[in-house]
Amino acid sequence: MNKKNIIITGGTDGVGLALAKRLVRDNHRVFIIGKNEIKGNNIVKSFNSSNIEFFQADLSEKKEIIKLSEKLLKLDKIDCLINNAGAIFEKRETNSLGIEKTFALNHLSYFHLSMLLIDKLKESTLPKIINVSSNAHKRFYIDLNDLENKKNYNHWKAYCQSKLLNIFFTNTFNSKIKSKITCNCFHPGFVNSNFGNNNSSILRFGINVLKKLFAISNEEASKTPYLLITSKEFENISGKYFVKSKISKSSTYSLDRSIGDYVWKKSLNYINE
Repeated sequence: MNKKNIIITGGTDGVGLALAKRLVRDNHRVFIIGKNEIKGNNIVKSFNSSNIEFFQADLSEKKEIIKLSEKLLKLDKIDCLINNAGAIFEKRETNSLGIEKTFALNHLSYFHLSMLLIDKLKESTLPKIINVSSNAHKRFYIDLNDLENKKNYNHWKAYCQSKLLNIFFTNTFNSKIKSKITCNCFHPGFVNSNFGNNNSSILRFGINVLKKLFAISNEEASKTPYLLITSKEFENISGKYFVKSKISKSSTYSLDRSIGDYVWKKSLNYINE
C-alpha cells in the first residue's frame, strides 16, 4: 500500500479521530486539524506514532484557514483532504468578519481550504477531496438571497442548509476545476460523537439523549471515508454522494446545476473579499 499524506479537519474528535486511527494503523501520514491546541497535542501523544501530526486552526475564521494552508503547502505532498469539521450553533453567531458561523465553518471552510490546496493536491497520483455531508441536507432548501440565515435564524435549518451546500460544492467541483482530483461526499449516519456539545445544556441534553438511543459508533461511521480513501473500487469516481459505503442519491434539489453554479460563484466571492 502506498503511503499517503491525508489531512482531516475536525480530526480531534468523533468520525475524524476514528478515521485517523484507521489510517495511522495502515501506516499513512495523517494531519489532524482542530481548534483546541492542548487537546490536539494530547491526542497526537496518545497515538505514540510518528505518522500523525496536529495543526491548530479555527476554521470558522478566514485568516486562520489561510495561515493553515501556508503550513500544509510545505508538506512534500497532499493525497487527500477530508473536510470533516462542523458544528451546530443554537444561537446565531458570527466570526470576526461578521459571517454567520454555521455557514463559515460547515461550508466556507470546506470550499476555501480545498481551493487553497488544489495545486498541491494535483501533485498526487490519485488526489481526493472528501466532504462530510448528511442526509439532513434533504430537510430544507436554500434561500439564495440569505445564505447566512440573517432572517429568522434557526439552528437546525442553518445546519441542514450547510450540509446541502457541501453537496452543491461536491457536485460542481469537477465542472469548475479541470483536474484529476476526485471530489465526493458522504453521509456518516447519526453518530455518537461530541457534535452539539458546544451549545447550552437544553440543546446539548436533547442531542445526547437521541445519540444514546439511535446513534452509531464513530468507528462504524468512519468506514465509508476509509474506503473512499483506500479502495481501488472508488479511485476514479467523482461527484457522488455515499451512504454506508455505497453510491446513493442526494435530494433532487441538490442536483440542480444552476443553483450549484450560483453557490460556487458566491463562495468564491466570500473567499476573495
